[in-house]
Amino acid sequence: MKKLTGMLALVALFCNIAGAELLKNFKYDGKIEVNAVTTNNNVDADSDVKDKSSDADIRVQLNAGFDLAEDVGAMVSAVKCNRQYGNAAGETVAAGTADGFTFEQAYLNLNGVLGINHKVGRQYYGEEGDLVIYFGPRNWPYDWAGAANGLGVAGLDAYTGWYKGGKLEINALLSKKTQGAASQPDSLDVDIVGVTAKYDLMEPVKLGAYVYEQKTWQVAGAADLTLDVIGVKANGKFMGFDYSAELAKNYGRKAAGVNYTGTAFLANAKYDMNILGKITFMGEFAMGSGNKSSAGKDEGFTAIASDYRPGILMGGIGNLAGLNNLFTWNLGAKWNPEMIEKLTLKGKLYHFGTSEKVTVGPNSYDSYGNEFDLAAGWQHNANVNLKAYYAMFLPGDDYSKATLANKDDLNTALGAALTVKF
Repeated sequence: MKKLTGMLALVALFCNIAGAELLKNFKYDGKIEVNAVTTNNNVDADSDVKDKSSDADIRVQLNAGFDLAEDVGAMVSAVKCNRQYGNAAGETVAAGTADGFTFEQAYLNLNGVLGINHKVGRQYYGEEGDLVIYFGPRNWPYDWAGAANGLGVAGLDAYTGWYKGGKLEINALLSKKTQGAASQPDSLDVDIVGVTAKYDLMEPVKLGAYVYEQKTWQVAGAADLTLDVIGVKANGKFMGFDYSAELAKNYGRKAAGVNYTGTAFLANAKYDMNILGKITFMGEFAMGSGNKSSAGKDEGFTAIASDYRPGILMGGIGNLAGLNNLFTWNLGAKWNPEMIEKLTLKGKLYHFGTSEKVTVGPNSYDSYGNEFDLAAGWQHNANVNLKAYYAMFLPGDDYSKATLANKDDLNTALGAALTVKF
């Protein structure tokens, strides 16, 4: 009921924009996305069984911002992403059309208070593809969630502060991810705090550092559980190459007598040149430590809310997020032909392995296999984009023996996506 009331209130505000003095400097934008995909052999890598899936998901996002007072603004984002094509003949208010909208952002902007910009309320945080933490719309590669809509969105109830002076930028995060049971107010609350810093040293080198802690509060008398991630970053442009590199380290208390000790490394580079149009060559290497079952420590790299998901099949449909016990690299190219400026063609080859060997019964493996992705995009105009894509994954021999009953047929995905911005 609260969702429905809020949605009706938002619609009422929109309908009175023209004559209302309440909404100063009102601005809105939004996006409608449709993703349709079919898969083969995604469950068992066995062509004889012929397991298949076919789904079409839709997501609508509507963002509205306006001034409330001097140096105070508001942002509200209404999102609907709970429906797939074919679920029903239609939806009514009673069946959940309006109630299906959720407010994943609803925050105040306070500009320049004490020399800092502030956001207070539910908001998105982080950058898409981030190794450690991201809360927001889950975008490319799109998820596939079976009977549920895979175009998920998740906000975070938080305070964020932003300071920028010269070449230095600092951000602070104070948030509550989960509220514990009312009967035990100090039990199982999950809070996330963090500080990030960036320094624009020069074009070849821009530096960054961060520290985050996720704390799970325990009952009175018990020690709280903490997951800490500390990292450093560097990026820039050198001799025509755009590059970035990141190193992250875990600390904290996972359980009684068990500490986090994982590490992760991520590096990528790309190079642009003109060959009958703009062509970009790109490569990436990433590795996260795996747990060796050592007493007293968890050596697998553990992120807070990673959005690092390489590959359409492994990272999107397979939802392989983060670098815990993962070794991966990819090479690819993207071409925008000068004769067809609206067209973009892209291809990537991925390898997926494990940092530590995984044992399943009498078998073990240290490689998942290889994936090859192809995508063609058509940018009709600034607001309309079409994409067609194909992906195939070939399981490694040891992986198929250990987990797929010795089956190693190609897993494939074929899909199309439409994005309309307004």
